[in-house]
Amino acid sequence: MTTSKLLFATFAFAIAAAPASAQGRSTKGTIIGAAAGVAGPGFASLAREFVFTTLSFSPTSATQNGLHRYKDPRTGRALDLDRALDDFSQASIDRQRTWYEQFRGRLRQVNRSTLGPQTRADYALLDNAVSGALFAFDEERFDQRRPQMYSENLGTALFGNISLEYADTAARAAHLTARVEQIPAFLATAAANLQASNDVYRRVAIESVEGVIDLVNGLGATFVRGTPSAARYGIARPRAVAALERYRDFIRTELPARGEFSWRMGADRFAAKWTYYLQVSMTPDEMLRGAEDSLRVTRGRMLELATPLHTQWFPEHNHVGDDVSTSVNAVVGEVLARIGAEHAPRDSLMARAAADALMLEKYVVDHRLLSLNDFSNLRVIPTPLFMRGIYGVAGAVFAPALQPELSTFYWVTPIPGEWPAERAESKLREYNRYKMLTITIHEAVPGHAVQGEYANRVTPEWRRLLRAVYGNNPYIEGWAVYAEHMMEDAGVTGGDPVKAKLTAMKGMLRIYTNAIIDIRMHTKGMTDDESVTLMMRDGFQERPEAEAKLQRAQLDYVQLNTYLAGVQEWTRLRQDAEAAEGAKFDQCRYHDTVLLYGPIPVPTVRQLYLKGVAPTAKAPVSRCLVKRD
Repeated sequence: MTTSKLLFATFAFAIAAAPASAQGRSTKGTIIGAAAGVAGPGFASLAREFVFTTLSFSPTSATQNGLHRYKDPRTGRALDLDRALDDFSQASIDRQRTWYEQFRGRLRQVNRSTLGPQTRADYALLDNAVSGALFAFDEERFDQRRPQMYSENLGTALFGNISLEYADTAARAAHLTARVEQIPAFLATAAANLQASNDVYRRVAIESVEGVIDLVNGLGATFVRGTPSAARYGIARPRAVAALERYRDFIRTELPARGEFSWRMGADRFAAKWTYYLQVSMTPDEMLRGAEDSLRVTRGRMLELATPLHTQWFPEHNHVGDDVSTSVNAVVGEVLARIGAEHAPRDSLMARAAADALMLEKYVVDHRLLSLNDFSNLRVIPTPLFMRGIYGVAGAVFAPALQPELSTFYWVTPIPGEWPAERAESKLREYNRYKMLTITIHEAVPGHAVQGEYANRVTPEWRRLLRAVYGNNPYIEGWAVYAEHMMEDAGVTGGDPVKAKLTAMKGMLRIYTNAIIDIRMHTKGMTDDESVTLMMRDGFQERPEAEAKLQRAQLDYVQLNTYLAGVQEWTRLRQDAEAAEGAKFDQCRYHDTVLLYGPIPVPTVRQLYLKGVAPTAKAPVSRCLVKRD
């Protein structure tokens, strides 16, 4: 998991889904506006304008991306974005929509035939971002339908001041206080905007509001203590909490009477969001067929691998008389439970992850899997206390797009000391030695951390920023899952290939069921019970996990397909590259090249790579990045 999954999701129109590579820590602010952002005539200037203007529309996202001050070209004023909340007033929404429409007109005036292949890829990224934003304005209209959008956006804004180290504590406390002072007006706008909802949205919104109340009363109050802003915060806090309580009561008592909006998005809306969000070569129906086929095949393969171990470990357990599904679950389930016993001691998860990261760094260099051989930018540290509710196991945290020189963090969450032994053991069995190694591969090396390091080498700067802020999520998450498989194929198995394979296959079952329930629930009427049964019966998930995933599918759509869509695109590209190059294919050179394109849609990477278009990037010095024939 990366920092695109923060404590509260951001749903501002301007930057509705900032990708993982665009999130993280920051330390210093910069004034960047229309004049300062111009990189010269033509497309580069348009790209820079788009990035900075759209970030300025959402101060919450601007803080996360390292844009702290912005010179508004309309007024000439330098805006202190870290003090502001997102503006969801109708006037602001209309202004933003008009800007997008006008920008699309200017973009369409660009003669694409004059652009090189790399810039055409950037054009497509921009055009898709504009179309996706207009789709959000015109079709989704979540400002009128999702009460949780406001509390989640608000929580993200406040939490950003606390958690992102872009300035000293006193300055960030002042910014936090300014935002808390604006909460009553922000929530009044929210209540005025909302026209319809549903039980799921309302239930989660109430929980989210209560979370923001806890943040304001607890973490926020603690953060400002001892700073010059403490007295102001003390005045603002009860007013903000009272406004939050009024908004919670409004959601509970008044909003239900305003109308119902189904959380099921329907086939047409799902297909449109699929196009803008994923930018992959498969349709939803193609993905569904592939996921269901892969689920069946993977379960069968797991039974084949698990049966010899089951016979050895449980000779007295005979499941021959059971039906096929029950037999698979019994045999594989018992074997997976036995494998789970192989885990690190409860107090050594951090040490194990750090040791695995060092091993993986050496492994990718020694085996020429990548040309990168300097991993000094990566720091493996315990997850901060205030983030452990979200990062229950681990996560990658990137520097903001505007400050890529800062460290990348691999957070690892320790087992709390107060947990009883039974609860700790249950978690350790789920995240056993094989699963934790896979997580370190996914989050650190050669997964997210390495992908982010390569993306930071993209040139020129306007291109790097565009691809960082509006990069493609299936590229980012798909690479991390591909890295898991690539390292397994390269021999990184934790000492036992069969146990590692079974653990990895269980992880893939989760990815397949994610895609199935997302598509079927939103487009084909799959019921709650059917989705939970599928996840528990076919995916080896416990009921609490399955019910949590059910709610996630009801609250959002398409996003659950990111991992499967991404890894399928990456796997096909690797296969096609090998077929095209034959004996000349070099894995190290291939990985360097595709990563140096930065996070653009993988189908675009395919076109560039197979046509021999070189990345525009500062390549790492190595033996394996050489000119292609």
